[in-house]
Amino acid sequence: MPAIQGLVLGNSHKGIVKDGRTLNAMEKAGHFVRKDKNHPYVDEENRPRSFTWNGQNYRIEYFDGCFYPFVCLV
Repeated sequence: MPAIQGLVLGNSHKGIVKDGRTLNAMEKAGHFVRKDKNHPYVDEENRPRSFTWNGQNYRIEYFDGCFYPFVCLV
């Protein structure tokens, strides 16, 4: 059975963005809406799931067992 992309943090990601200041700035730029200010959960609300921020590429990804996606550095 082939692996499902996005469910396990693998070699296609460099990590989940957890810094609240960075997430707040990305939210103000309109890339997503934060679901909880204490956790790095986001909601893309029909926006593109991939975007560029300060010259780096990011993607909004769901992970196994989570109801909301996270922002990942690609």
